[in-house]
Amino acid sequence: MAVAELQQRLEEYESLLEISVELAGSLDIEQVLELAMDRAERLCRAETSSIWEVDGGREELFFRIVRGTAADEIRHRRVPMGEGLVGRVAMSGEAEIVDDVTADPQWRGELSGTFKTKAVLTVPLKAHARVVGVLQLLNPIGKLTFSADDLERMRLFAAPLGQAIDNARLYSLLKGQFVDSVTALAEAIEKRDPYTGGHIQRVVLYSLLLGFEMGLSHEELEELRLASTLHDVGKIAVPDDVLRKPAPLSDSELRIMQRHTIDGADIVSRIRELRGILPGVRSHHERLDGKGYPDGLDDAEIPMAARIIAVADTYDAVTSSRPYRSAMAPEAAADEIYSGAGTQFCPEVVAAFKRLMERSDFRVAAGERLQRSLFGDGEQR
Repeated sequence: MAVAELQQRLEEYESLLEISVELAGSLDIEQVLELAMDRAERLCRAETSSIWEVDGGREELFFRIVRGTAADEIRHRRVPMGEGLVGRVAMSGEAEIVDDVTADPQWRGELSGTFKTKAVLTVPLKAHARVVGVLQLLNPIGKLTFSADDLERMRLFAAPLGQAIDNARLYSLLKGQFVDSVTALAEAIEKRDPYTGGHIQRVVLYSLLLGFEMGLSHEELEELRLASTLHDVGKIAVPDDVLRKPAPLSDSELRIMQRHTIDGADIVSRIRELRGILPGVRSHHERLDGKGYPDGLDDAEIPMAARIIAVADTYDAVTSSRPYRSAMAPEAAADEIYSGAGTQFCPEVVAAFKRLMERSDFRVAAGERLQRSLFGDGEQR
């Protein structure tokens, strides 16, 4: 074997080892799989790549990772098991190279109008002898088809990737169950107040819309989701005669109510997995002008999650009816939010809120769609 070929093989095995270590040591599966795809594309000189995951409950495959110019256009597409090239490989469990996709009887045509597929290398991803996904490389660069060596390289890549996807699915299930438990707790507390039905879920959805519009990372959005779910958890300590009073609160009652931010932070701080969301729970009633509570923080001291929840919480509160006041119309509520920019609310969050309102996207239905796309709620768990 020539020295150059030996060097190439060594680089390939080093890349495989690095990917295996990354996959074993990271909970950020999306980031690691992106890295794996980048390495796979470079090793086999492919134009683009994707990883499909099997949704056993629906007997379909969906994109776990999709790269390239058409990614945004096709990332939500699904393919039934047994159909198309990825469905066929997922069903058979055998890797394939297709030199000319147009000559394949199961070729379904382009998923995207902006990308032309010529040749495809497709490898099943397995965990415990079960197909959990499919790795696919498209269009070799500088040659007409993928080689047998390319196929062998991708078989080597497939082994740790399949296990990583299976681990990620289990982790996602456990995390989903944790979120469900947290949500059930928050909603049980909410039921003590007959006037705020659905408030928590709406604040969660509005917060996610704002955070996504502002470009928060997936990890930040996960923390925002939990913080907004538990933003009122401290109300468990508020007496019923204050919490359920069908009239405006007196000054002494208001002070009791305002303690829910401190009590909520105390509750959250006792759960190790939730300590990262403590600032959002404690500070969502702070104001940029320093007139908020419980700590009178000023602009620079207020964490971003709290700034976002403040806008979401206020909008839902003023657009919901109470025994002592009628709900505001959405347009009037939006004007109130706009007028508070720079004093009560963060201008950056208000700007995101305004963009969403102008697009008619600041709605519960839009938030539900976003939550499903971010966390797979109701699909993978």
